[in-house]
Amino acid sequence: MKPINSAITIIALVATAFSCGIAGAESIAVKMESAREDSVEHLFQPGLMRALGGPQLVEGLPEIQAVAGLDIHEPLYARLSFEDSPAEPIVIVGQDGDGQDIAFAVADSTAQQLQLTSDFFDRIRDEALYAELTVPAAGQAPEFKVELLINQEKYNAVLHRNLELRLGEADIGGQHYAIALVRDPRFGTYTLPPDSLGMTLHQFMIDRDGDGAFLTSLYGQTEVLEDEVFGVNEPFLIDGQAYKLAHMSATGDQLVIEPSDQTVALAVGFEMPSVTVTRLDSTTIDLTVLRGKPVVINWWQTFCPPCITEIPELSELVEKYADRDVEFLAIADNEMAELTPFLKKHPFTYDIAVANDEAVHIFGQVYPRHLIIDGDGKVAYDVHGYSPDTTDRIDAVIGSLLSKL
Repeated sequence: MKPINSAITIIALVATAFSCGIAGAESIAVKMESAREDSVEHLFQPGLMRALGGPQLVEGLPEIQAVAGLDIHEPLYARLSFEDSPAEPIVIVGQDGDGQDIAFAVADSTAQQLQLTSDFFDRIRDEALYAELTVPAAGQAPEFKVELLINQEKYNAVLHRNLELRLGEADIGGQHYAIALVRDPRFGTYTLPPDSLGMTLHQFMIDRDGDGAFLTSLYGQTEVLEDEVFGVNEPFLIDGQAYKLAHMSATGDQLVIEPSDQTVALAVGFEMPSVTVTRLDSTTIDLTVLRGKPVVINWWQTFCPPCITEIPELSELVEKYADRDVEFLAIADNEMAELTPFLKKHPFTYDIAVANDEAVHIFGQVYPRHLIIDGDGKVAYDVHGYSPDTTDRIDAVIGSLLSKL
């Protein structure tokens, strides 16, 4: 394995098997250490998805302004919230007496002035102010740091993303692997509730090929490569053996990995879960009965601009494989009544079906999502989001699966 830990030489990385406590006899306990994303960006290829979340700026101020004694002209404010933390810092934006931009974060009636700059990451081209904020510990959520993007033009919002991630190493199945963990910006902790809906933006990564970098996306690759990003609530395969994250501390500093006997999951290498959806003609289709041929699934929504953008190229795939035994199914997370007028404007030659609660729970609420199920009913491909390479990747995987039939 190339020296991925050369970037984190000051970090003590430990992977130890325990026989008591949280971890069982076959468990692997992994110590994860904190690192700033901007100091380890080179470990992620392509770069990490810089997810942003945050509320709109609104006029006026809550009563907390008077308590904190702030003097801000033309004030706007936004209250940050996180799904698993009672902490709700208020970011107040305006101008001081000299007409200069000023911003404060208020938590527990204590105001902290934010150091503002105009230097945000390169992907944001709009006029915006940038600051760092420490969110205080509250409830089960520890203290954590976020980056703020304060934009009063295009977004009119205070957006935020993580400043920190976790890095570690572990021996799994007799091999040594580098591991990374990235927190979803909607959460204050790394721990997810067991009933989390579908995919979150928590990312658990393993450098499976030992090349010294985490492959964060399969887009743009010319050959079929193994995923190095996994859902934290889903099992994953290492050399054919299934494993799972059995424990993840709120701070992300401790992981426990255990062998798993799970065989059914919406994860690459596992049997596709049973899902029954309804076509436009009111007939139903059960995905588990579509065995013996590749099944290409598009999970989408009519209100999703990237989903609409890729429809013409996805339809070309259907035409290309018209004389081959390949099923193309687009499951829309919409009401039936919304689809008929939409499809008149945007013809889509996939077999169209409508999602139900079961489908939403399994596929999640991130659109678009593309899956390919092989002839044995196992997930062969699973990618979220839009890319110009989407159809090329799907085409390559279909061709590979057909060559094995």
